[in-house]
Order: sequence, then C-alpha cells, then structure tokens
Amino acid sequence: MNFNEVMALILPSIIALHFYSKVIRGKLNLLDVFCHSALFMVFTNAICYAILIYLNKTLIFDFTNIFTLKYSLMATFVALIIVVCYRFLELNIRISLRVESKDEEK
Repeated sequence: MNFNEVMALILPSIIALHFYSKVIRGKLNLLDVFCHSALFMVFTNAICYAILIYLNKTLIFDFTNIFTLKYSLMATFVALIIVVCYRFLELNIRISLRVESKDEEK
C-alpha cells in the first residue's frame, strides 16, 4: 500500500468524525474517537467498495492518482451521509434492557 491508498481509505472517516463532533456539539473522549472512527471507516469503505464492484464488475482496483482522487471524493460524500444517518438513528431509536439476576427470581 502506498500513501495515496492509505489516505483514500482513512481520511474520509477522519473528516466524518470531525463532522460528527460538530453535529453533536460536543467533544469526544478518546474511546469514542477510536470507536466512531473505526465505525465510519468500516461502513464508508464497505459501501464504496460495493459501489465500485457493482459499477466496474471487477474485484481488483488499481489506485492510480486519478482513481484515488475519485475514490476519495466518493468516500467523503458517503462518509458524510453515514454521519447524518447515524445521528438520525442515534436520536430516534431507544433500546432499554432490564437485567434480572437469579437472586431476584427467588
């Protein structure tokens, strides 16, 4: 992997993480930074690769300079959409769990 590939795969998720911190209007702690950046990185690259495989009908991509530029722009756009969808789900879906121990059942 060369520098262009690494930046095309990582930089859109960092931009998405910065956009997410602006959307929530708060600072993220170190664990949240790692978790959210990994989440954005996985989803962004999975969606972008799925789009490329569907459009190009091939599984191997040569990261030339022009391809890297196009991939970076597409990945940044997809990452920003993922942030908006993630925040929408975060605000509108609530999960409540009730844990019972065996001592309470007796």
